[in-house]
Amino acid sequence: MKMKMIKIKGVYTGILLIALFTACKKNPVVPAVEAPEVSVGVPEDPNYQTVAASIEIFPVLEGAKFVWVNASKKAVTLKFKYTIDGINKETLVDNNVAANGTVTIPIFELTNFSVAISNTGSKLLTTRLMGVLPVQKPEAKLAKTGWTATASSEINNPDEELNGAMNIVDAVDIKSITNPSAPSFWQSDYNLDPIYPYPHWLIVDLKQAIKITKVGLNAHNDGNQGFTQFKIEGSVDGIGFTNIGGGTDKTFNPKITTEQVFAVSPATAIRYVKITLLLGSPYPCLGNFEAYARQ
Repeated sequence: MKMKMIKIKGVYTGILLIALFTACKKNPVVPAVEAPEVSVGVPEDPNYQTVAASIEIFPVLEGAKFVWVNASKKAVTLKFKYTIDGINKETLVDNNVAANGTVTIPIFELTNFSVAISNTGSKLLTTRLMGVLPVQKPEAKLAKTGWTATASSEINNPDEELNGAMNIVDAVDIKSITNPSAPSFWQSDYNLDPIYPYPHWLIVDLKQAIKITKVGLNAHNDGNQGFTQFKIEGSVDGIGFTNIGGGTDKTFNPKITTEQVFAVSPATAIRYVKITLLLGSPYPCLGNFEAYARQ
């Protein structure tokens, strides 16, 4: 730093001369910093939400009919998830541009649906939970053509009585060969000493897998030779049986000879029906077996 004194009209004036080293140097160059590009997001088209809000479900014969409105006719995708007979299923309506969309899905009982709706190609979606009981066919008694029946034991000896298990799958008005005054019937073998104890069982082979809805049983005309408590089971292979009577034991009145009907709900179509007798007379009998289904 230097100081130079200058005399102006008798007055000394000090002029400060400042030599700044920085003035002798080049100013540093600050590198340019590129600002990141700001992505301006495009909002999702709300059309999928509008379509989702319009969806309605209607019961039809053995089916669920879905309808929706897509006024913009922009592509939407609908995915229907549901369960039938314990099996998870999915129906996809992809890239749908119809102003009035519809799809019918076959079902046979009360069914719940999860419906996911999105703009086609987008990951954003709206989910609707919906359920419906379809219009069902009327229940009808099944023809017993070719049916067979077996039992844990039976009286089926020409020298004694012909009260075998097959008698429960003949026509209800067929008379007993042993006692023509009474309808044919099955009876457990009572010749052993001691006689067979409970439980007793009968298995009916329907010869084809059917999703039955009811079982009908007729007692023998002698109310003293009946049972009072039983359970109903079903099987697809005749080996593994599961309860199809709501999980509870059933009450049977052996003194009523008209048909007694019991609702069943197998998870799937079954071929074999097992009637297991749990309590009753030491000489249990059964007059007739019927099965019903929606056909």
